[in-house]
Amino acid sequence: MVNSSEQSRPIYPKPATFSLSTFSSKDFIVKDFIEGLTETSRAINRRSGATNNAFDPKPYIRTFEAALERLKELDETLSEKESELKEGVRRAEIDHSRTLERLGLKFNSTLSEFQRLDSSISDGGGMAVRIGGQLEQLDKQRQRAEDAKFLIQCYTEFSRGDRGRLESLRRTGRIEDSIRCAVVGRQLSLIVKRTEGPGTNARTKELIESFSETLEQDLLKQFDDAYRRFNVEAMKGCAKVLHDFNGGASVISNFLNQMDFFIATGKINAGEVDIESTVQEKLSDPDEGLPGLEPSLMALVNEIRDVMKAESITIKEVFPFPEQVLGTFLQRVFQQSLQQRLEMVLDKTSTLSPLAFLRTLQASRACVNTLADDLKAHGLTEHPGPLSSTTTVLIDQNVEELFVPFLQDRGYMEKEKESLEQLYSGILLKFGLFHEQRKKEQNLGVLDRLKKSRERAIEKVLDSDLGKSQSDALSRIIGLDRKSGKAGQLSDVVISEGDGKLNVESAKRMLKWLAEGVGRSLELSTPADTPKDVAVLLSILIDNMRTMYLDTALDAALEVAEAQTKGEPDLSYFLEIKPATTIMHLMFSFINTALIPLTQTSLTVRREMSKLTNTTLASLEQKVNSVIQRTVDNFKPKDDEVSLTTLQTPACQTVCAFLQKVYDIAKESLDGANLDGFLNEIGSGFRGLLLDHLKKYLVNQAGGIMLSKDITKYHDIVSKWSVVALKESFELLHEIGNLFVVRPNAIKERMRDGVLTKVKPHLLKPYLMRRDDYTSAGIEKILSSELS
Repeated sequence: MVNSSEQSRPIYPKPATFSLSTFSSKDFIVKDFIEGLTETSRAINRRSGATNNAFDPKPYIRTFEAALERLKELDETLSEKESELKEGVRRAEIDHSRTLERLGLKFNSTLSEFQRLDSSISDGGGMAVRIGGQLEQLDKQRQRAEDAKFLIQCYTEFSRGDRGRLESLRRTGRIEDSIRCAVVGRQLSLIVKRTEGPGTNARTKELIESFSETLEQDLLKQFDDAYRRFNVEAMKGCAKVLHDFNGGASVISNFLNQMDFFIATGKINAGEVDIESTVQEKLSDPDEGLPGLEPSLMALVNEIRDVMKAESITIKEVFPFPEQVLGTFLQRVFQQSLQQRLEMVLDKTSTLSPLAFLRTLQASRACVNTLADDLKAHGLTEHPGPLSSTTTVLIDQNVEELFVPFLQDRGYMEKEKESLEQLYSGILLKFGLFHEQRKKEQNLGVLDRLKKSRERAIEKVLDSDLGKSQSDALSRIIGLDRKSGKAGQLSDVVISEGDGKLNVESAKRMLKWLAEGVGRSLELSTPADTPKDVAVLLSILIDNMRTMYLDTALDAALEVAEAQTKGEPDLSYFLEIKPATTIMHLMFSFINTALIPLTQTSLTVRREMSKLTNTTLASLEQKVNSVIQRTVDNFKPKDDEVSLTTLQTPACQTVCAFLQKVYDIAKESLDGANLDGFLNEIGSGFRGLLLDHLKKYLVNQAGGIMLSKDITKYHDIVSKWSVVALKESFELLHEIGNLFVVRPNAIKERMRDGVLTKVKPHLLKPYLMRRDDYTSAGIEKILSSELS
């Protein structure tokens, strides 16, 4: 029998129930949910057919169909809830919009009310301002009325001889009362001046003036006491009162007079300038570097820098008109303290030498300019900002005025001329004396025209009332012995042969001294005066280096060249050519690079300087060429003169030695194309002499051998000169010499070989005719066949 309980059990179990909360749980997992649905289906499957292996999908289908039905029910439930919520949201949005509209209307209404109130308040404020302005004006009128009443009362009291009202106000010690006393005192003084006339009470005027003086002295005393205690506020108050009272002139003067700086500098300037002997020598020695500014003047400049920076702070804090006080302070510093010391130092250095004066002036100007730039950069009362334009102009003006006495009317350039002429006269002294002694009994030509001017310059150098340092400096330049302490005379100068020669180092020193003058001119002169200054310096250079130096040496060399007689010439004068050309190169390079470019602002001066430079260069080059040409001419024989009467070996050795000497001197004196041109002229002239000589004398076989050896030596020595044109021409000479030693039957072959092939036979005939076997050996017939 079948159990009744088993008969009532369904075939497909009821699926698991679930609700919306199942899906809203945080732990909901789809996989687990599906497995839960299929779990009951698998259990029924196992019970109904344990031995049946076939898969039965129906339990699963029924389970999922039931789950889907349940999901549809839940979906419908959710849709209903969503519809309800959307309706609620719509109604809430409508309510929200109505609320915003209602609040907007209230806000606009409130804003309009606020604007109305603001407008009302503004109108009331404007009225209050107008009322306040009227009240302020009325108060001013009231104050003016009270001031006028007080002024009238004071004037009435002063007219009665009583000044008690103002006196009691002055004695309170309060700065406000002192200011009021000063204002009333100034007004009383104006009243007295305006009412001054025959009926004016002189007693009233005297009392007012007496009170004003007393008040001013009292305020100045208060300022002094405050300055000693360095009470800035009290100083500031007194300065304000005195500025309102009388413009502040008395308090400025009082402030400056109490400065330790002016007291100390006054004591320093009362003494003398003492420059050390070593510094004196350096100042006057043009070969020494600049020794710097005089120590006491340098110390004063440094102290001015520190005092100006320190006191400008006090001036800014104390005075209501700082620029006015600073301007007065600057003027006193520059125009009194600094100018006084500068004049003392320059007066002292002017007794040493013009160069010492110029160097000190240059160093002083540079130092003061540096001081001015430092003060401008610091700003003084404007620190840490830049200096105001007014004070900047004032500083520049004071700096310029400080040096006006030394630079005006180009007086500086006169000192520069004096210094350079003195130095140039010193360095050229021995050179000039040497050539003057050499030409003492001859026609001096150019030297004669320059002698008197040079002697005056020399005497000025030696007999001037210069200090010891200048004498020592010039002594080193001139070569005088000043150890004895006696004044130098022309008789003290010892002249040697070397003193009369050109010296490149001396020229370099002269250019260096001039370059220092050019640099100094650029610093001390105005740009407008630069072209004129440079023109003056060029004139000094031309007068000394060209006229006194180069012209003298080249004229002397030309004179010696022209005085050469028969015999071996003395070529020592030719050694002046190389230093002359070197000095010319240095001088004109300096002129073209350092002087002429500085005249760009004046075309007239530039044109004149260029003209003078070109004329000078052309003149010197002409003199150099004249010396060289005259030397070449000395090697050319005259028509009635035969320098080589015989061609013997001793004569050849003498000639070769002389040629070597000429070459050595020429190489030392010339270079480049000048050397090649000179040697070519000498060699060509010597070769022409030899060729002419070979046409004059008969030569036998022994003489031909000696002749060939001599010509070979000439060829060797000239070949060493490395002049291409000479080398070729002496090879031809060598082959002509060989014609005197070859056998007669070899002459024809010789003429057709080597360099002789370039010479036509008829040109060789004069040399072959000088062979003593010309006829006997049949050379005449051989030559005739060549000519035909």
